Amino acid sequence: MNFNHSISFRFSQTAIKCASLFSPVIFTALQVFAQTQVRVPPAAEQPKEDYTWWYVTLFLLFLGLAGAVFWMLKTKKEQKEAAAKISKKERMMSENRNWDANSVDADKEMEWYRRHKKSVGKLSQKANKNLADNLPKTGKIFNRRAEPEDTFIDFSENDLNKNLQTLQFKQFPVYKFQRLELARPFAPLSISNDEDLMSAIEQAHDEFEEDEEIRDLAVRILTRFKTRNSVEALTQVALYDLSSNLRSKAVSVLADFDHESVFETILLSCADPTREVRAAAARGLFRLSFDRADAWTRIAETRDEFRMRQAVLSAKEADLVKRSFDRLIHQDQKIAYEAVTLLALMIKSGETEEIFKAVETHHDTNVKLALLHVIGLAKEEQTLSNLYEMAEKTTVSKEIKDKINEVIESFELIPA
Repeated sequence: MNFNHSISFRFSQTAIKCASLFSPVIFTALQVFAQTQVRVPPAAEQPKEDYTWWYVTLFLLFLGLAGAVFWMLKTKKEQKEAAAKISKKERMMSENRNWDANSVDADKEMEWYRRHKKSVGKLSQKANKNLADNLPKTGKIFNRRAEPEDTFIDFSENDLNKNLQTLQFKQFPVYKFQRLELARPFAPLSISNDEDLMSAIEQAHDEFEEDEEIRDLAVRILTRFKTRNSVEALTQVALYDLSSNLRSKAVSVLADFDHESVFETILLSCADPTREVRAAAARGLFRLSFDRADAWTRIAETRDEFRMRQAVLSAKEADLVKRSFDRLIHQDQKIAYEAVTLLALMIKSGETEEIFKAVETHHDTNVKLALLHVIGLAKEEQTLSNLYEMAEKTTVSKEIKDKINEVIESFELIPA
């Protein structure tokens, strides 16, 4: 029992020593912890931003913009009203001038009556005639030519119609063309020696390559090269390839090039025996943006009779010739001159049968006069025999015969 008591006593002493050793450490730790718990002061409240001035500024800008728009609209309205007043005033003045110009001059009527009083008196003695029918019309008096006061000219109805038609024809642009202009030069395409291009040119010919798919691939390669030798290769395909599909594709590619050198090929394709190719050529011909009048003139300037005839026959197949007859009297000078160059090409090639047939049978007199005017511009001696023959026909009107004689005189080849 004493042994247990000694053990408990020793344990208590050991615990007291341990407590005395750790108590300073614990106390120190508590002080440190207490010092680290610093109270953070609350953050100060940020002042709120005031957007009042922004709103006021935007409101003022809006008012200024609205005022500017209102002022512009009001100004335009006033300008329109002023312009309307001016135009109305000018219209009234014009109507007054027209009225003054067309009104009957009483002094002239009285002067005419005094000069012809005797003749009117004699007419009144004839009971079988109507006096109103024998009196001259006012229009004949005021439309007479400048003659001595004691005479005046009484135009017949036929002469009046002839003069009116002649005056009307002279208003067309075709009458102002006094000569055929030379074709303007154009920049030729360059020549390329690219390996892919040269290989495609060789494979595009059916005599070297029988496989149509390979030739088709060659045509697609040629579309990437807008050069002189690619145009020549595509021309061969468009005109001579055995496949109508490839011919139409080549024509479409040439039309996409839109260069003066492709015109004749596309024109000749209009006479292709296959409808597919003719349709592609017709579409391509009217997609070209360069001046077609120069293109027609270039063919005529070659003086190659076969080449000119082929071009004219292709134009007939494309129905361009008949259209050009009516286009001669078009008010657009460019359209009228293009028709003139096509018909001049026909005259130079000797294909004049359709032209002289139109001169004799066309329903529009102005078209007939325009055709004769073009014949006078072309001045081909081979047309003289046709002109002389037509001048002797009884079915031709006097007005057309007068124009034929005028054209013949322009040749300066009339025998003495």
